Order: sequence, then C-alpha cells, then structure tokens
Amino acid sequence: MTVPIGGPLVAALQQKMGRVFQHVVMDQAVSSDGVIEASVGLKQIDLAIPRRIKKTYPVTVTVGLDVAYLAGDGSTLWTKKLQSSGLGEVEVQETTCDVTGLEPVVKEAIDLVAEGAAKQISDSIKIREYAGAKPSRGPALAPSVATLPVAVPDVAAVPARPVEPAAQTSLERLPAVPSAAATPSNQTGETSALLSFRVILRDDNRDHMLQPDEPLTIDVEVKNEGRTEAQGVEVVVEGTGVMTAQFPSPLAVGDVLPGEIKRVTVTKPIASAKEPQRGELLFGLRAASPMGQVPPVKKFTILVKPGSADGSQAAIDVDQPPKGTAALKQQKAVVIAIGVGRFRDTQVPSVKFAARDAEVMAAYLQSITGLSADRVRVLTDGHGLKQDLAETFDEWLPKRVDPNTVVYVYVAGRALVDGVTGAVSLVPYDGTTVSMGRVYSLRRLQESLARLPIQRAILMFDVSLEHAAGADPATGAAPVWEIGATDASAKMMWMIGNNGLQEARAFEPGRHGLFTYQLLRGLQGPADLDRDGIVAAGELCAFARGEVARMTSEQIGSSQQPVCLPAPGQGALVRIHPMAKGNNPKPVVPVKKEAPAQEETPNTSPAGVGPGQ
Repeated sequence: MTVPIGGPLVAALQQKMGRVFQHVVMDQAVSSDGVIEASVGLKQIDLAIPRRIKKTYPVTVTVGLDVAYLAGDGSTLWTKKLQSSGLGEVEVQETTCDVTGLEPVVKEAIDLVAEGAAKQISDSIKIREYAGAKPSRGPALAPSVATLPVAVPDVAAVPARPVEPAAQTSLERLPAVPSAAATPSNQTGETSALLSFRVILRDDNRDHMLQPDEPLTIDVEVKNEGRTEAQGVEVVVEGTGVMTAQFPSPLAVGDVLPGEIKRVTVTKPIASAKEPQRGELLFGLRAASPMGQVPPVKKFTILVKPGSADGSQAAIDVDQPPKGTAALKQQKAVVIAIGVGRFRDTQVPSVKFAARDAEVMAAYLQSITGLSADRVRVLTDGHGLKQDLAETFDEWLPKRVDPNTVVYVYVAGRALVDGVTGAVSLVPYDGTTVSMGRVYSLRRLQESLARLPIQRAILMFDVSLEHAAGADPATGAAPVWEIGATDASAKMMWMIGNNGLQEARAFEPGRHGLFTYQLLRGLQGPADLDRDGIVAAGELCAFARGEVARMTSEQIGSSQQPVCLPAPGQGALVRIHPMAKGNNPKPVVPVKKEAPAQEETPNTSPAGVGPGQ
C-alpha cells in the first residue's frame, strides 16, 4: 500500500515552523532570509499480523527527518537528524488483508517529528544570532514543494525568516581541547564538519561508586551533524587525582561521515584504595580535518571507595518468597516478568542481576497470589526478543484475562528515551541503543493493556534510562511514562525505579537491583506503613521509594528518586490494591525501670511545736 508522507509532512512543518518564524509561506518567487531543507529519512511500519481471528492489531510507524537551516547565502547554520514514532491500532480484513486506520498513526508520527524539528530550530543559538544580525525586510517566502509517493524520498524546502531573538545570557564555557583545524562559527558549512559527542560512565555494580578492582566503562558516542566528513576523530581523556593516567589517551574514533554516529567503548578496572578518594575524568574532542566548532570539555567526578565500605551495609535475604494468605489468593491474576541484562549486540551495556531480578519477582508474585504456572510468564536474556515481548502482550496475555484479572508486569533491564517526545522504549535482547528500530515501545505495552477487559494492572520497572542515539543530553526530553489520562490509565499503578536519565543502581550485598531489592523487602511485610495487616500497592511503592532515596543519598551522595504513579491523593483505587501480607510491628519502646524505693530515714531533728512548724 502507498502511504502519503510528503504532503502531510510539508503541511505539518509549515504549521509548526509558523510558531518559530515570523512568516512561513510556500512561494519560490520572492527571496527569503533563510531556507529550511527537510528530507524524509527512515520510513518504517512495525505491524505484525499473526494468523488469528482478531481483526485489530497494534502498529508503530516511525518517520525520520533530516533537517537543515540554510542562511540566505546558502551556508548551513544548523542540521539535525530526527526520528519519531506514532502508535495506534489498525483493522485488518480477514479475507482481503486490507489494512485500515493506518493514516492517523502516520499523521501522529509526522506531527511529532515536525514538532521536534521546530523545537530544535527554536533552540539553535546560531540561528538566533543570525536573526539578530539580519534587518527586517518584510515577509519571507518559500519555494513550492512537490508531493512524492512514499516509495521514494520526499523532499521539502520551506524558507523562513527567524523571529528576532530575546537577549541571551552569557554562559561561562569550559576550556575546549584544541582541534587540529577549527574554523570560526561564521565560516561553517560545506568546508567543515560539525561534531557533537556524549560520554556515559558505567560501573559494574551500577551504584556510582568504584570498589577495589571494579571495572569502569567509558562509552563515547560521536555524531557528525555537518555535511563534510570528519577525518581522524579522537577523544582526548585526561584524569586528575585517583583517575590520573587510568585510561589511554587519545581514544581513536576514526573518520565520521555526515549524519553518521560512531561509538567507542573502553573498560578498565580501577586500582584499590585504602581510603575513599576522588578524581576527575575530562573528555574533549579533536579531529585532523576542520571542525566548525569545538565541543566543550565534559567533566565527571569519580568516587573510589576502599574494600570495607561495601560491607558496611548489611543485606537481608529476600530470595525466599513469602507465603500468601486466603485473602490474597488471586486465581485469575497473570504475572509477566521480563529481565534482560545481556544483549546480542555486545556494544549495549549489560545490566547486572536483571534476569535474576525477574525470576525472583515472578516467584514472589506467584507464591503470594497462589497462581498456577500457566499464568506466569518469565522472559530473560535470550528469551526476551522483541518478538517474544510482542507475542506475550498481543497474543498470550489476551487469552488469560477477564474483568476480574489483575495483571502484574515487572521489567528489569535497559530502556531508551526519545530525545524529542520523551517516549520510553524497552531494549530487548535483539535490540540496540543506536537505533530505535529494534526496541519495544512502552506506549505499545500500555495500549495493549488498555484494550483488555481487566480489573487493574500493576507495573514495576527497574531499568537504566538513557537518551536514544543522537539526542542532545542537555536539551533532550525527560522520560514520559503515563500516556494520557484515560479511564484505562486510571486502572494502572506504575512503580518506577528512577525518574531521571541514569543507570539504575544495583545492591551488590543483596544481589539485586536496588529498587527491586526494596520492592522484595516490602513484599515481605515491612511496607505495611499503616500497620493494617496488608501491604497496598501505594504503600509498597512509597516504601521502596523512601528506602532507595535514603540509601543512595547517605552512601553515595547523589540520590536515585523512584516514581509512584498515580501520586497520592489522586483518588485512584489502584493504589489500595492488596499486594502482600503486612509484617511491620510497632517498634518496642523500652520502659525505664523505676529506681527501688528507699527506706525513709527517721527525722532526727527535734519536732517543732506551734505555728509555722
């Protein structure tokens, strides 16, 4: 089937850009202050139609957009590769296999990517500076755009005149590592590459503290956003304090083509220390060929602790599932536990304890609810392919639910956040952090649950979060978990291990992810905060959130903040759903013993006689 993209994309760009520029029109006859060139990149429809009687199926449409802003003289001031996805549902005819309902999903993807392009352009300092230097010359006009079929790349050109910028505050910049040949920003364009990079540090325990001989991994991603190949790109690494000379420098990246993203990873154990020590790692970028601008240096502070520090936090054994009670039996419940900590792509950082976390959590929920094995599904590592996730939520689950069903979903592993929309997607075993094509959208999961006739759903996520490849960490969107405030979403309780883009910390003494460890502890009874004999869903999340925040703040100095949705006071009945038997007795207050009564000594003074005695 043919799906029109060019026409709707041009219309969306014209509408969105109209909020950024003074005028955006479609006429090539008159000159303009600048031109926006937009070409369609990735076009992908993720739709699986199994041989079933069902007529409706979830679909994901991904649209990529290569956008550039050219000044009046033709020089490139800004360029970016963007990608957004629309999710929805299509209807398939049984006999003809005709698909209907795809157009709104395509429109959503187009609107999202156009909105992202407008936001990125409005944030461009170079375009603002260019606008400030241009005198106002009247309306800006744009060339006409031809609509092309989806089978070939659609191209749109929309010239526009920028809005006069507001006054910008001057920010102090860190000194940059010199490039072999850096040209001034007003000379960038066809003659120089435009490089950006991001650095992610990962320690094996995911607790942001280095123990003796614990390896530290440096993951660097370099992107060429210009139109010229960058040659001989290197990452310069410098260390101070305990991190001096710990890593080789420079790290060779090689040549980076326009629009290409390259990654380099290096892992090295850090020497032991007798006492806590701090150090810094500084990263800069340089190239043998000209660069339009030199990215600022990135600096990280590292804490190295002695071997005895980790043992100071005692761990409670949480691997033995508690037994349920008659009141907690839920014969129609369903448990889905996903733990993917190893990946087919070795460049994807592993997540320690993820598979083990899923197995233990599934055993807990099965024991508490008294479920039979056929109502529990555990997907770990190599069995956690994208196809496995899709089959579980689209086919396996619908066969086991009715209006009395409570669905428990637990996920441990890694997730990507769309830099424009904030949409969260899980990385399956066959996924990668470089492309969004092999991830499983959380929105797809939520919509699968929303379609089912269930009583409620309890969702628990202990995942490490990072932006998708190419996103700017400084301006990228924050994670968005709940999609819309519908009646279906009111039946879902979200327990999320961290609210920011960070590695979810592990708790080495407990051999679990820290958030998962506290959830398991809470299910043993201590999360019964009101001491009514029942651990409610809201209490469990509040308990785990408080313990994780306390431990990370006290021991590490930087807090990991879990999230509970819906928040207290929002009237959602799902928060009072019973999760486990309570076991949180009031602390015993020691009673002070009274001092033994002393015998009264007879008063030897002479007795007085008369008034006042």
